[in-house]
Amino acid sequence: MKGLWIDMLSGGGLLLVSLRKAGVDRFFINSGTEYSGLLLDYMHLSPSQRPEMVVCLSETTAVAAAYGYSLMNENASAVMVHTVPGVASALPNLFNAYTAGIPIILISGVTSYSSRGRRGSRQIRVHWGQDVRDIRGLVRQFVKWDYVVNEAAEIPEAVSRAVEVAMSPPQGPVYLGIHREHFMANLEKMVDQRPPIVSQPPSPNPSSVKKIAERLASSNYPVILTRSAGRNAKSFHLLKSLAEMLCARVNYAVADYVNFPNTSIFSAPADLRRADCIVALESDVPWLPAEEWPMDVFRVSVGTEPLNTRMNVWGFGFDEAVYAETSQFLESLLHQFESGSVKVGKDLLEERRAVAENDWRRWRRDLEEALRQDESRGLLTKRLASHILGEALPQNFIIVNEYSLRPDYLLFDEPGTYFGEPPGGSLGWGLGAALGIKLAKPEVFVSVVLGDGSFVFNNPVSGAVLSKWYRLPVLLTVFNDGCWWDVKKSLADMGFSEFGKKVEGVDFPEPLDVYSMGRGMGFSSYVAEKPRQAAEALREAVADVLKGVTALVDLRVRADS
Repeated sequence: MKGLWIDMLSGGGLLLVSLRKAGVDRFFINSGTEYSGLLLDYMHLSPSQRPEMVVCLSETTAVAAAYGYSLMNENASAVMVHTVPGVASALPNLFNAYTAGIPIILISGVTSYSSRGRRGSRQIRVHWGQDVRDIRGLVRQFVKWDYVVNEAAEIPEAVSRAVEVAMSPPQGPVYLGIHREHFMANLEKMVDQRPPIVSQPPSPNPSSVKKIAERLASSNYPVILTRSAGRNAKSFHLLKSLAEMLCARVNYAVADYVNFPNTSIFSAPADLRRADCIVALESDVPWLPAEEWPMDVFRVSVGTEPLNTRMNVWGFGFDEAVYAETSQFLESLLHQFESGSVKVGKDLLEERRAVAENDWRRWRRDLEEALRQDESRGLLTKRLASHILGEALPQNFIIVNEYSLRPDYLLFDEPGTYFGEPPGGSLGWGLGAALGIKLAKPEVFVSVVLGDGSFVFNNPVSGAVLSKWYRLPVLLTVFNDGCWWDVKKSLADMGFSEFGKKVEGVDFPEPLDVYSMGRGMGFSSYVAEKPRQAAEALREAVADVLKGVTALVDLRVRADS
């Protein structure tokens, strides 16, 4: 326990010091009237005593940027917002973080409880209007832990607790509320703060690992599938070694992350109806029951939440559920084969490899044929736009994708180069996340792909300002199809098949002029409707970003592609 001498520091200043001592190096803020003490103390504390401030013009951008920053960081990020209105505006991306397991500490003011007599008592009309019965109830469904401190001196312990809960597997966001009185209180005493302690999941049971290894060894058509294992680079490399050793198929090579190189012959989508052994790693939705339902198959779910207990209804059955960190499990599994404890027959391996290579060549050939047809007809489809973007990007790149990009039409062979939309699917995440990634990794070329609808949800003015203020040049590509395409596809469930027909409430009354919006926000802007125009526009936009200018490319793509 280390003491810290507080010399007339406010509760807000104490929060800054406590966050820094707990390992938080940056916080993203959209402030309100409760933050006055914190803002004054920020000016007087040295950079070594407090985290760096990142000012955001909207809560949407603040939480998304913290999400992206946390992806690149080894600790939780902090977001500070105004009381009830700020919390409510933060919820969509907080929900995204919750479903994706991203450690974010959401901190808000809580409306003053006193009308007079205290520093921080109510002073203006909104201090009454923003009083709610239960601010914790507003956020509780989207966090692992929520708490409102009882006094300013409690802030250090609350921060340590927030960090350790957010960082302990399965990771996720937490909420900390602080009344205006406690933010503005003056403190003149020694304050102790313990370091956060992060728990780890247990090592996988050796007998379970051996049983799974034996099943994989005897299977004719084993499939390993994962949505999110690639978030950990170590898991990516271990999975690559395992799949190549066993000649096993890997589904969802590129999903929420790059989980497995899609340049490998084992990355061709496997037919789960043929599988006789399935191992699901960090997969909230391992397959779509409406499309394929593997029956009478040995099935294993592995992860820090292998049964996804946060979901009310899940509906997936497994023979084994292994509670373990994926890299630990993969290491244990590899050891079974490398040590010779479990062996796979040479003939079986050759058969698996032959089937995988044949399927992969057919899959890649079909993808390439689709591109050739689009090019020959001069159609700027989403798949062709994805391929053209991939061709234009420099080698050292990261792509953030909010729905529109088709990752199969690009090649990914390294972890940490692709981040797909969160499982929650709340629009307004991609641009802020890309900026947060760029803030953490300024040396990397960052590209973000949005649809025209999600472009608006992202509050692009706020994103543009964040990019300019903090010199965060990114490439923003908008696949502009003039509709809510996922909604239009869902009409097929009602028997609708005329996708070329305009549907009110799904197709926009007129296309969005994203190009002009980009120019108005100060972006270097381009627009393209044909494949050749798209290639030229993206080349020029990439050159702009490399010079330090954020560029926007408005690609007028076909909706039905």
